[in-house]
Amino acid sequence: MLTTAKKRLATKGTKLLLCLLWLIPFSKTATSQTRGIEPLDQMIETLGGPAFRDVKDIHTSGRFFAFTRGELSASDFFADYIKFPDMERTEFGTLKNKSITINRGKQGMKVEGRKEPVEQTPGEGEEFLKEFKTSMDYVLRFVVGDRQTTVQNLGTEMVDFKRTDIIELRDPSKNRIRFYIDRESHLPVKMQVRRSDDSKLREEQYSNWHKFQGVNTPLFVSRYTDGVKTMEIRADMAAYNSGLSDNLFTQLNPSNK
Repeated sequence: MLTTAKKRLATKGTKLLLCLLWLIPFSKTATSQTRGIEPLDQMIETLGGPAFRDVKDIHTSGRFFAFTRGELSASDFFADYIKFPDMERTEFGTLKNKSITINRGKQGMKVEGRKEPVEQTPGEGEEFLKEFKTSMDYVLRFVVGDRQTTVQNLGTEMVDFKRTDIIELRDPSKNRIRFYIDRESHLPVKMQVRRSDDSKLREEQYSNWHKFQGVNTPLFVSRYTDGVKTMEIRADMAAYNSGLSDNLFTQLNPSNK
């Protein structure tokens, strides 16, 4: 009887161990989306949780305003198309006088009005990719869960009369990325990036949040370099997972050539 009982116990133990081993991959998948740092995890959930993380493409439109030495110098309409992991198409202006830039990884082209497309230089392609991979949309979807990324909580700071938690990431390329997260709304107030190959401090500030398809989106974004304003983006719409074709990032509309 004792031997039989031991065998039964051993069998149950083996089954339990197999169940635990079976669950390990799923546990890794679930936890890879968070880093165990509450303000960061709360921010990603407030941005939309699975709806935010599972975005494959983004389409936004509105107006942009360029600044030179902190002073307004230009403005125009824009439409922006992003398809992860590394494609973007940006259009400025109206149909008859449109400027288009297309990037796919390090390859890119641009066209002004009805002129023939011009290939970007290798330096321009590399710069695009560096900016793209340190953008908020990319970092929170692809960098946070990377095993080589380090994350730490740097405490709190007042930003525009809001108490924010400061979370710093070091991505695999050793870029330093900081999020300032509103303690009440759990949304990012701003993000700062200091790239490992550049001493400039790039900053984006976010406001006027609206939800589109379950994804919280800032319709007002201000950009600064070393504290000097360079751009304002005032979006009027955002669409997610609309099934953007790869052709959008390899070809120009014939009417624009």
